[in-house]
Order: sequence, then C-alpha cells, then structure tokens
Amino acid sequence: MTDEQYSYENAIREFVYIELPFDGDADGRNDLVRADIIRPRELDGVEKIPVIMDPSPYYSLYPRHGEMIEYAHPEDKWNSPLKQFTFFFDNYFVPRGYAVILLSTSGTSLSEGFCDIGGPKDVASANAVVDWLNGRAKGYLTRDRRTPDNEVKADWASGLVGAIGKSYDGSVPNGMAATGIDGLRTIVPISAISSQYDWYHPQGVLLNGDDADGAWWEPDNFAASLQSPAEGRLQRFNTKGGWQRLHDGSDKKHRSYNEFWAERDYRSHVDRYKASVFIVHGVNDLNVMMNQVGTYWKALGEYGVPRKIWLHQYAHDDPFDVRHDAWLTTLERWFDYWLKDIDNGIMDEPEASIEDPDGNWHEYPSWPVPGAVDHTFGVAGGEDARLGVLGALDALGGAGDEDASSAASASAGVVAASGVTAASASTGVAVDEASAGVAVAAAPVSADSDEPAHVAVIKGARIPELTRFAEFAKAHDDRLLYVGEPLERDWHISGTPHISLRVKASAPDTNLCASLIEYGEGNYVQVSEDIHALVELTEKRPPVGGYTDDDKASYVVCVPRKSHEMQNMVTRGWIATAHKDSFSEFTPTAVDEWYEIGFDLLPTDWTVRAGHRLALAIYNNSKRLAAVPLSDFTVDLDSVRLTVPFVAA
Repeated sequence: MTDEQYSYENAIREFVYIELPFDGDADGRNDLVRADIIRPRELDGVEKIPVIMDPSPYYSLYPRHGEMIEYAHPEDKWNSPLKQFTFFFDNYFVPRGYAVILLSTSGTSLSEGFCDIGGPKDVASANAVVDWLNGRAKGYLTRDRRTPDNEVKADWASGLVGAIGKSYDGSVPNGMAATGIDGLRTIVPISAISSQYDWYHPQGVLLNGDDADGAWWEPDNFAASLQSPAEGRLQRFNTKGGWQRLHDGSDKKHRSYNEFWAERDYRSHVDRYKASVFIVHGVNDLNVMMNQVGTYWKALGEYGVPRKIWLHQYAHDDPFDVRHDAWLTTLERWFDYWLKDIDNGIMDEPEASIEDPDGNWHEYPSWPVPGAVDHTFGVAGGEDARLGVLGALDALGGAGDEDASSAASASAGVVAASGVTAASASTGVAVDEASAGVAVAAAPVSADSDEPAHVAVIKGARIPELTRFAEFAKAHDDRLLYVGEPLERDWHISGTPHISLRVKASAPDTNLCASLIEYGEGNYVQVSEDIHALVELTEKRPPVGGYTDDDKASYVVCVPRKSHEMQNMVTRGWIATAHKDSFSEFTPTAVDEWYEIGFDLLPTDWTVRAGHRLALAIYNNSKRLAAVPLSDFTVDLDSVRLTVPFVAA
C-alpha cells in the first residue's frame, strides 16, 4: 500500500476548462467543462501520477457528508480554484501520491453544455477529462479565451484514471466504461445505475415520484433541476431540441425500452469494457435498486471483466459509513493495484464480500454465493382462500434432494394463522417436482382446460408492499397472502427470486406485484423516506488523511436504523402487464382472458432465520409505483410458481 507522505496543505489546487467535441447548449461553439484538480506539489515535474475522479452534476447543489465545494475567491468562482473539495477522496489520496479531480458534468455547475441525464453528453464530458489527461483533448486556463497561449496540458499525469462515485456520480463511470475509452483503468460505482431504463421504468412500470402526475423525476424535469446557472440565470436556451428529446425519448406514456434508453444502457456494452469494476450496493436501496446489480454483475463475469463486489444490508448509504476502516483500506489497495501497478494481492482474494443480518461480513468466491440453488414452490389454497401456505417450504430440498419430505403431507391441514386452516393436499398442492425432487399430490384436472380448478380473485388496489404481522391472519380482498411453515433451519437467500402465474385481468394496462416477506421477531433495517438506513450521531471521526483549516475532513459517525419488528421485507417485484412479453413493445392485454405472466423480484442477499416463516404476497399495485389504472385479477392457484435461490444452512 502507498504511504501517506505528501503534504495536503501545500498541494497544488487548480482548475481547467476542457473542450468537448460538440456544442450541446447551441451557443455556436463547442462546450467547455470545468474540472477542479488537487495534486501533490512534491511530485510536480518529478513523477507522473494517476488520477481519481468523481464526475457529478451536483457540486453546486448538494453537500457531500455536510461539505459543499468552496472557492478561494467566491466573488469570481469562474476563475478561482477550490479551497474545499467535498468528501474525503482528496484528503486521503493526495498525501498518497494521487491527483483527485472533481468534474462538473455537462451543463451543470460551472460547466457549459446540456445535461442529458446519463446520456452521451454526460458520458462524453467525463471522458473528456480522460482524453485531456492523455493529450487527446484541449484544456484552457480560463473559459473566455481559446488561444494557444491560454491552453494548458496535463504534463504531470500518467494518463491512468480511476472513476468513482455514488448514485448519479457512480452511474457516469459505468457509462464511461461502456465506451471502452483508453486510460480508464478502473471504476468504483457505488449505489449506481447500470441501466437508466431500469431506474425509471423497472420492468415497464412507472414509479411513484415527486411531480404532480406521478412520475419519478422524468429526465426532462430532472435535467432542468440540474442545469447550471449562467451569470445568474438558468442556462436553458435552444439546446437544439434537447429538452424535447429528453421528454419524448423517455416515453412516459408507454414506458417502452427504445433507442433513447438503449444509449443509456451501460451493461449492454460490457463487451467494450477495458476498466475493472468494483461494485458497492445496499440490498435495501429503494432509490437505485438491486435490479441495477444482478444482471450487470453477471454480464461482467461472462465477459471476463475483472470485478469485485460488496453488498451491505442497508440502503442508499455510503460504504465510508457502513464499513469505514475496511473501506479505506480496500479502496486504497484497489486503486494502488489498478492505477499504480502495485501487486498487493487484492485480485487473488475472493470477489464478493457480503454482510449478513447480524452485521458480519463474509467472503465468497463470487455472488450469488456458491451453493445457492433455485427452489421452486407452489401454493396450497381452495377457491375461497385469502390465506394459505406456501407448499411445504420447510420440507423442500434442492434439486435432486431425495431425502426431502413429502410436500403434500407437510402442507396438508396446517393451521396458517388464527384458526384459518390451509387447504389439504387433496384440493391441490402445486409444487415443481423437477426442482423440489419430492413426491407431490396431483391437482384435480378441470374438464375445461381453460377454466382452472382453483381460483382466487384479487381486488384492484394500490397497497403497501409489506403486509404487517398484525394483519397476517386477516382476510384480504386486495392481495393473496401465502404464509409458509416455520423454517427448520436458516435459509440464506442469494440471487434473484422469480414468480410466474396464470391470471386474467379487468384492465389492459396495469401492474402486477409480489412481495417476499419474513414473519418472525427480529431487529430489522428500516429505510427512511429519504432512502437511507443509516443515521448520523453527534460524534465525529478523526480527520481522514490530510486536512487544512478550510477542509478538515472530519465526518460524523453513522449507525444503522433498526427496529424490533415481527415482519421484514425480504424483496419485492412487479411488472407492467402491457410489457409482459417485451419491454420494447407496448401490448395491452386482452381483458377477462387468461394469460401467463412472469417476472423477477429484485435480487437480494438475506438469511431468513430458523423458526421464522416466509410468505408470498401477490397484489395489483404497490404504493412505490404510480397510480396507474387498477385491475381486478383472477389467479389460477395451481399455476403459481415461486422460485427462490437459497442455501439451507
């Protein structure tokens, strides 16, 4: 590992305006983006050094751990270096021989251009920094004169760059890597987006959000909030139709995956990656959800991209607060390896580090954890059932487990809750024999194959995703709730659950949702409305790395927000029925006709305790989603299949 040996107080603080190869704001000249730089003075002219960069649209808008950027001359910020860089990257890494760059992406803060929300202009503005560091782009000392005598070169830089950031800041590095740009050696996306479509319209739905008609920060609204002020007014001129393209391309009405979303789908270009990837994510993140991780991580493996992953049990929270000491050490070793070619063995260590429910971290060769096997279950319940049991959850083994108990006998006559008796095996226990490897009772066959023997009706409603334990035993007309037997052993769920079923609906374009719930006493993570699961204490940590009076790098300690509860949301999922066959095609379904539908729940990593119950809820619409037209659903109970990847302890 590198030593802390260079002065932070005496570091060079400078800035550069880098020219982009396009005119995004339609003012008649190519845009300039502002990059603020801090680097060790002792190495200037002595050694070429690598760069750690955090590209962001937020530098003039939001603090980082309580810090805003501050200019040495705020009365003339356009021509002033920073005296305070936000967060700890500068404090920690400059004394260790790195340069740190904060880039304001296209059209934000002091950068010219147009903010296109993860699109080509956003990504190109960050790539321009890599190009400048490698002599492939022009940079200027000031923004008002593009002449040779005002040009500045990065003669101090090695040309190697590591891009890091959380949320939007981490999404841009994903986009950079997707271009295959030379010089970008590694990216560290934290709670970051790998597909913008899956953030705005996961599985074709419209998320509930902040504007009047129920959209989740549609791209044109979001871009307007980020667009930089120019001389005190909003930089919202012609933009060559940019605002309209954001509005039209996002296709809020039909939520279809199209060319607009394809150019913001970074994981579809993993084959171009030349950079390694270190992913950090919270399994309970309700802002950038785990659908940004599962497919992405798998694609990285398929294309042989060097990779590492940390999964913690919290939400849109920073690893600096989740696992402080280990994060500093691991991040330093990661950058040392990829940017300074220090052979420290980090790539010989397990790829995955996963936090368990007790806050303990475990190392695995990869993720999902080895030994996790898909187990597929059905439900037991008669025609009038509102509450039943999942088919013998505690008795089923993995594929080919010949010692597993009989699903039929295990589920028959079980008292599910408060005197409500689950249907016996003779009424039909649907269990996938191929997955379960057990004997099952045959479900009665209807004389009319189009009319199933066992059905239940869900009333159209927009409800909370979590059915609380106090409501466990109540009859519900707006959901089906199937509650399993108490588990005989811990279940480590790792990966992506999936549900499939046969339904008919009363509306052609609506949502269908499912939740996987744990019932049992425990201290469970609680995610707040501001999408975090950590809370700040008054206690502060010692300064991180070097510091000055203007930039002390001392941050508060954070702890998890947990509550003693009888229920816990393991994961959830949904789909827009008009996108059941394709996210690229909007096809309203036939009303009151049977059709098959299936969808993934959000990937997760969680251990359900022995003695606790696992439950499946199926319902029309979630309060996390927009208020779309509601629909009653008739469900063919014998068709329900829930697949859960888990390791039984």
